[in-house]
Amino acid sequence: MKKFTYYLRLILFIAYLIILFLMIDNFYSSNFFITLYFILNALYSFIIILTIISKKNQFKETISYNILNMGISIYTIVIYIIVQKETKLEIINNEIYFRNNFIMLSILLLGLTIYSLYLNKEMKKNDKEK
Repeated sequence: MKKFTYYLRLILFIAYLIILFLMIDNFYSSNFFITLYFILNALYSFIIILTIISKKNQFKETISYNILNMGISIYTIVIYIIVQKETKLEIINNEIYFRNNFIMLSILLLGLTIYSLYLNKEMKKNDKEK
């Protein structure tokens, strides 16, 4: 189960990165929340790539961590599907809807980034004790 969630997280993360690049084209306004969202995505993606490169077992074995990351990816994919069904004019008219989703995702991304850094710090601490 642990390996399954880890590998599913990796597959969804790759889809998540692709979706982010495709979604940038749909948002032309330089709204503060959209800018913050994409900056936090860059930070989050960088941290996740570092955790993948590190090959530490705690990132593979923590099911809750993997499920939270999969949730972020799935939620972003759902927003992308909604964006693709809407026209550019409808997106501008539904700015409050997208702003609220970007705020919520930004908070989740910040929380997961901090949690990733915390797990990494705990692993280093445990390695020093051994």
